[in-house]
Amino acid sequence: MTLDEHLQQFAEGDDSEFEAFYLATKKTVYHIALGVLRERSLAEDVMQSTYMKVLANAGKYRAGTNAAAWIARIAKNEALNLKKARMRENPVDARENEHLFGAAQPDEYGILTDIARRVLSEEEFTVLMLAAADGYKRREIAAMLKMPLPTVTWKYHQALAKMRRALEGGKA
Repeated sequence: MTLDEHLQQFAEGDDSEFEAFYLATKKTVYHIALGVLRERSLAEDVMQSTYMKVLANAGKYRAGTNAAAWIARIAKNEALNLKKARMRENPVDARENEHLFGAAQPDEYGILTDIARRVLSEEEFTVLMLAAADGYKRREIAAMLKMPLPTVTWKYHQALAKMRRALEGGKA
């Protein structure tokens, strides 16, 4: 069953389809949010707000218009909104104050994600995570992010080169 079908059946009242939709999209939503915000806890907050929007607006989704791109756009907008709101705050770095916040929970890729967040641009990070961690093809990423396929391919190769240099100890 496709994402589009899961979402449409959920919108028609089959609540069990939401879980399938969530399981199929949660990594994508997380990586898009993490690419924008660069903090795991904030990315998790964006995941929650994204799925709340999906729950509230599933009936407004137009079937056949690419559910992956729809949720990717919601996730990016939620992340950008949170980033904008946080720019007005005086943040405290949890890594410098672990005694206040507890130890950070590692994600599935651990140190590689940390390095990627440090050396890649937002778009490079998002493209790399969607391709390498979530398994999307570059043409699917291009559709989700509304980006030309050659740009996605270039950003993917740039991200790989920067990661290679960072892992070899060179400058990214």
